[in-house]
Amino acid sequence: MSADSFQDKPGLFRSVSGPKRSVCLFALAWVLFLVMPAEGLLGAETDPIFAAMDKKARVHAAGEFESSHELPPDLKNLTYDTYRLIAFEHERSIWKKETLPFWFELFHRGYIFRNEVQVSLLPEGATSAEQARRMDFDKSLFQYRGQLAGLDPPKDLGYAGVKIIGKFPKSEHPLEIASFLGASYFRAISPGQFYGTSARGLAVDIGLAKPEEFPVFRELWIEQPDPEARQLTIWALMDSPSVAGAYRFTIHPDETMTIDVKARVYFRQVPERIGLAPLTSMFMWGCGKPGPTDDPRPRVHDADSLLIQKGKNDWIRRSLNRLDFPSLSNYDVKELHGFGLMQSERSAKRYQDDEAKYHLRPSVWITPKTPWKDGTVQLLELPSDHEGIDNIGAYWVPKQPVKVGQPIQLEYQLAFLNQTPKQHSRAKVTDFRVDRSDKSSLRLTVVFQGDTISKFSTERSLQAKIDVQRGKAENVVVRRTAENTVEVSCNLIPDSPYAMEMEVTLNDEDELFSESWRYLCPI
Repeated sequence: MSADSFQDKPGLFRSVSGPKRSVCLFALAWVLFLVMPAEGLLGAETDPIFAAMDKKARVHAAGEFESSHELPPDLKNLTYDTYRLIAFEHERSIWKKETLPFWFELFHRGYIFRNEVQVSLLPEGATSAEQARRMDFDKSLFQYRGQLAGLDPPKDLGYAGVKIIGKFPKSEHPLEIASFLGASYFRAISPGQFYGTSARGLAVDIGLAKPEEFPVFRELWIEQPDPEARQLTIWALMDSPSVAGAYRFTIHPDETMTIDVKARVYFRQVPERIGLAPLTSMFMWGCGKPGPTDDPRPRVHDADSLLIQKGKNDWIRRSLNRLDFPSLSNYDVKELHGFGLMQSERSAKRYQDDEAKYHLRPSVWITPKTPWKDGTVQLLELPSDHEGIDNIGAYWVPKQPVKVGQPIQLEYQLAFLNQTPKQHSRAKVTDFRVDRSDKSSLRLTVVFQGDTISKFSTERSLQAKIDVQRGKAENVVVRRTAENTVEVSCNLIPDSPYAMEMEVTLNDEDELFSESWRYLCPI
């Protein structure tokens, strides 16, 4: 197998922490594409606003990094619950009175959202950054409720991020469709979905035995849409001790929400590792991982698997796990066509949680503008004791090292899906079970489904190939359980005290018939 997992003593990555979504105490990392030096690639810039942001990023990278001014104690020391006592006045939403197809609200600084984000407005069809009008902090835009009534924030406080309000083609009413909040995190939904897996601009020194560096979006420039607009454009300035970068996000709320991203990143210093296109999610229990006895829910996760498209129809699916130790798995890829964190199970009955609605969390799929060459998709799985904390990270690590003074350009699209990417035509793993009732071995059952299976007569059999690291597979059984379903089961015999890593595929004679299913299974 091309993947290898790192296992070590618990706590190795405990310093890898930072802001999560609106409920997290620490996080991981996520978002990008097209990795190559900018020289000879950039050409003439056709977007004058992006060109202006790019110039600003280049100037920042040439100077010393400066952090946001410190929050006053009464905001810095807010808890999750007290932070929620601050609410934006919905009737004051920017552009709402103009009845435009998009408007937005602002997030207040406080709690874990301590970095200032300068928000500026651009007029419709802006052709110059000089047209940007910075929004000064205005406390009258917020309600300070309960014990925070009477709170008097500094006049130069600034904001923490923005919430985008818009409509999908068949939406009856406007609703929140995307947000930018915390470091360089952003997330979105398609129609009928709930927020789940998030993305961010860049990951720096992720998954190492030292504190992770979290770049932040220092500035957001938002262009006022015209009355018939079907998309919204936001430009952002990223900054951190190691990097500065210019970003453009084009948000398309359609039947499937997509966000086109363009970025140019400059380096003040060379990090030990950069993670491109980083995604962050949560997995507590589900397939292969039983939940606690006092919680009746069979599944609790925002995503259940990492999916990688290595070629036009060459797929790896790595089911997620929550182990007692940090795990870093590497999947080397010569030509990456896409990857993402999938929420494959869509039946509400399989979650039994009417409040969290995990069955409505999006699968987030990243497609490079052109395939990335020679690199590694890394999957970081961390221990966690609460479903409100992201403990899963997936990102692309290019083999080509970055250099100070040599920017990289990134172009890609994120799609917030309800299903597997349409181009995936092989048989897919939709479920698996691990039976630990026998003390001498584990019984693994993997379920493959797909319309391609239906094309085989029931008399025709498929073969399973099973490769196990730190163990072996015995008593392999391949069984057709439905017209479009095949189950593969085997006994797993460990030969070391460490977790076994396995690969299971279906084959028609010598031809690969399915995706390659991977899993890291503890003893």
